[in-house]
Amino acid sequence: MQDKLFSFKQKSTDFIVEEELPFTLSWKWDAFFVFFEKRNINTMDVVSHLCSIFNLSRLTLGIAGLKDKRAIARQWICIYRSALKKLGWEKLFLQWLSEKVKILKTDRNDQPIWMTTPIKNIFHIRLRANKHLSLQERDNTKAKIASLCQKWFPNLFWSQRFGIEWVNPKQGKDILDGKLKLKEKQERLFKIQSYASKMFNEYVFSKIKKWLKILDGDIIEIIDPKNSIKRQLWVYQEKTETVKLFDLEKRNQDFFYYPKDFQKDIPFDHTTMMITAPVIGYNILLAQPLTSAGIREKSFLDSQWLNPQSLNLCKEYKIFGIRRPIRVFPQKVKISYQWDDILLNFWLPSGSYASIMIEELQRAVWIQVFFED
Repeated sequence: MQDKLFSFKQKSTDFIVEEELPFTLSWKWDAFFVFFEKRNINTMDVVSHLCSIFNLSRLTLGIAGLKDKRAIARQWICIYRSALKKLGWEKLFLQWLSEKVKILKTDRNDQPIWMTTPIKNIFHIRLRANKHLSLQERDNTKAKIASLCQKWFPNLFWSQRFGIEWVNPKQGKDILDGKLKLKEKQERLFKIQSYASKMFNEYVFSKIKKWLKILDGDIIEIIDPKNSIKRQLWVYQEKTETVKLFDLEKRNQDFFYYPKDFQKDIPFDHTTMMITAPVIGYNILLAQPLTSAGIREKSFLDSQWLNPQSLNLCKEYKIFGIRRPIRVFPQKVKISYQWDDILLNFWLPSGSYASIMIEELQRAVWIQVFFED
């Protein structure tokens, strides 16, 4: 470890993540919201605890993301008003929730949150120095981190989605192949979604050496620094080097649907526009079939997923597909020193993993990464 200037031990105090909702909560409510802090416990363990205690359906509870176990994580959970009434209102719900986490505040809103809610995740990370740093080492390290934070890194799914020895995606594929049957609906959903996440990662790896290679028909998302709530997707047009906006709301009820009802077009800008790839599921948006991007996506999915049985199961279980940017970059980055330790603050869009960024730092800034319980 002599050649490593810093260590990221990922004690809970070295890795803090906090959710920020994309809307202001109102007291015109259909859902009861709780903001809580957890340590050394997975988000799904908290959800499972409540479902078991109250005999709730998983769909009764809303969360916007899965947070790392080895972290101080502050996040939101909500429950429908109708379900809360059956439990005896807030007091009993908070009592059992507080057995697992620390309650920070409560609120109400007219709409719940889901995994697709475009929250921001705000991170506070400490990189611990392994020695006393010279002024030059401090300046060089800060400059390297600042440079890295201005670049994109792979928007991969991380290990908490896959489980020990990647058991979750393996079981997800077995479910789709008819080799495994699970009684619990939410467990089935999670396993199949884990397999879809693994496929997304593999698609990203297939493009990783040609990040800036945009194909005709690629579906593009503009990364908005202001993190606007309304999401827009565009189609890249190779001949004109422009992207054309299309109506995301006008979709059919088939398993696949494609961009249509085009509107305005604007020049392509590689600094703010990013290729997306499919996280497969029912009613998934794909690139148009006859474009270069459409042919590539179809070929990849045919080799990994698409058979009549798996498609029907996705539809039956209501596992919906999404488009996900293949790269992401941290925003609102602040880098400072406390003694010789680096304090790194930044935010990432919903669904992106700071653990991937730590790996990028490990390669660029002489960081030793290991875990402590």
